[in-house]
Amino acid sequence: MNVYVEKHTEHDRWWVRMDEWRVSFSTAVEANQFVERLTTRLNAPHSLDMLADCSPRTGATGARNARNGVKAQGDLHCAKEA
Repeated sequence: MNVYVEKHTEHDRWWVRMDEWRVSFSTAVEANQFVERLTTRLNAPHSLDMLADCSPRTGATGARNARNGVKAQGDLHCAKEA
């Protein structure tokens, strides 16, 4: 992910660009603090166990997909906070 700070002179704002996304800040200090925190989190070690506990839900759809060996997006719980 490309992360960088950009000055928007027309609106007197600072933007943090993250590939196609951007977040607006009032000051350069706020923008740089955000970039520092974001890059620290992006570069931190991650494990799949820490990111999400994906287990199938019970119910008709879940049972049918389990029989077929398929886990549909709506049949997963992914709710652990990193």
